[in-house]
Amino acid sequence: MVSKIIITTFLFLSFNSFAETCSLEKDQILKIGCTTKCKYFYKKALKRFARKKGYRLHILDLSQNPEDYNLNKVDGIVIPGGADIDPKYYKNKVEPELRDHLERLDYLVDYSKEGERRDPFEYGLLKRYFSDPNTKNLPLLGICRGMQMLAVSQGVPLYIDIKEELGIKNRRYLLDRVKITDRYSLLKSILKYDQFRGYKYHHQGIRVNYFKKHHQERWPHLKLTSFSNRGKIAESLEFEGRPILGTQFHPEIDFWTERKRIFSWLLNESCKNKKLKKSTY
Repeated sequence: MVSKIIITTFLFLSFNSFAETCSLEKDQILKIGCTTKCKYFYKKALKRFARKKGYRLHILDLSQNPEDYNLNKVDGIVIPGGADIDPKYYKNKVEPELRDHLERLDYLVDYSKEGERRDPFEYGLLKRYFSDPNTKNLPLLGICRGMQMLAVSQGVPLYIDIKEELGIKNRRYLLDRVKITDRYSLLKSILKYDQFRGYKYHHQGIRVNYFKKHHQERWPHLKLTSFSNRGKIAESLEFEGRPILGTQFHPEIDFWTERKRIFSWLLNESCKNKKLKKSTY
């Protein structure tokens, strides 16, 4: 009986902790930094839900504003979707057999100018983010490539190409059924339900079986909390002790509840971070 009360209390606190609305003073401006220029759907979602919360909002392109690269100057961060990540950022951190396999599939990587520009900047930014204790309350939302870069920053390898390696279609212009498998996850506390349809546009993703095999040994601070395609594709990545959510699906394009709740979570956490910084300094 006692254990049931404890579990019920934990669930209540988990599911309601992000429902608390944070408010700002009228002269305060919430600053959200994007690691590249946030495109239309990102800006639309951020502005729409900031307006609903009564927040004044400033969206920054961190890669174009070196003076704002100081992470303490932003209240929240978005790593948007985009180009493939160069495998050199993770292939040398795995066993020789897997490294050889990844190199054999190198022809399937879509190398681009965008990737050349974003890879070193975002990888370096995340290294700073995770090494700086002053950013422990700085919320971060990584979408598609953003979730993959979060994983890569921790040494987690990716599938080079889903069709080639998993034998299923690359996920482009598709709605996949996503199932949340961790009832205590951040994603579950945000959405309040277990299944939904997520918009997909990617041909790479976190190497699920490899992650599961080495999870306890190498990445006990990480959690894969939802999946699609019978568990083959990881749809969300979370970090112990930090307000981080990575989604393989694209909530900015989703006009259902996921879009509203995920971006509202980011804004609310950014507001809380701003107020905490103000009280600290």
